[in-house]
Amino acid sequence: MQRLLVDPVITNAGVRGFGMIFCNRVMQSFGGSIRIASASGAGTTVTLEFPIF
Repeated sequence: MQRLLVDPVITNAGVRGFGMIFCNRVMQSFGGSIRIASASGAGTTVTLEFPIF
């Protein structure tokens, strides 16, 4: 799952997905992070962790 945050993903429609990469870079620029957890048939959870200032 961590690959989604650094490598472009090509969807079934042949479109390159850069959304998660962009979000990850924005979060990192503010000192935060993104975690992705997925289980087959159970969906995906994306967690945004913001720094405490």
